[in-house]
Amino acid sequence: MWAQHAAGLWDLTDPARPRPLSRIAEGGPVITMASFRPDGRTLVTSTGESGSLRFWDIGDPRSPRELPSPFRSDPLTNGMFSPDDRSLAAVHRTDRTVWLIDVGDLRRPAKVMRLRASGSWLYALAFSADGRRLAAGAADGRILLWDVSGPAAPAVLTGPANPVPAVAFGPHGNTLATGGNDFTVRLWDIGLDRVAARICDSAYPRITRAEWARYFPAVDFTPPCPAI
Repeated sequence: MWAQHAAGLWDLTDPARPRPLSRIAEGGPVITMASFRPDGRTLVTSTGESGSLRFWDIGDPRSPRELPSPFRSDPLTNGMFSPDDRSLAAVHRTDRTVWLIDVGDLRRPAKVMRLRASGSWLYALAFSADGRRLAAGAADGRILLWDVSGPAAPAVLTGPANPVPAVAFGPHGNTLATGGNDFTVRLWDIGLDRVAARICDSAYPRITRAEWARYFPAVDFTPPCPAI
């Protein structure tokens, strides 16, 4: 957890009696985000004012040790590790895009891909359990969903009228939960096959060949929903 100008590590072996173990980054810029690497031995902290990523070896949680980082002066924040330990996603404060950073070898982390966004400020990031998708809530109320295998533009979910500062995937990756500044939590079905099936269930009657030829004369007859 974090508070103002420091981050703290706590022993939660007994959740009813958490024990403080150590403090990190005391006296520096305000800590706005802290994320554990899935291996449990590394922590990344982010600052929100100007952006800065700092990596910490917490193999001994009572004596955290800062690791060298080439991103101390970069305007990157909101760092989030992927489930396979190999990537870190971070928001670039200046151009409001998302960088994917290779952290397979923490001695030589390197930027590998910039993901396009909507131009609005982005809040907390979240990877799906398989690491293939990345989600972010934006200040303009949009939710962005990337396929991290390529730099294509994200899918955009709309509906909230207020900023969306919290996102989280369900364990199977087909449900996304978002929390908004309108004090609501929304669940989104992002399994495209199931969404398409629901739409087709309500699409009746199906488009006919004659209707297709009338409205789409330059396109071969390929109706999006199967015949009943």
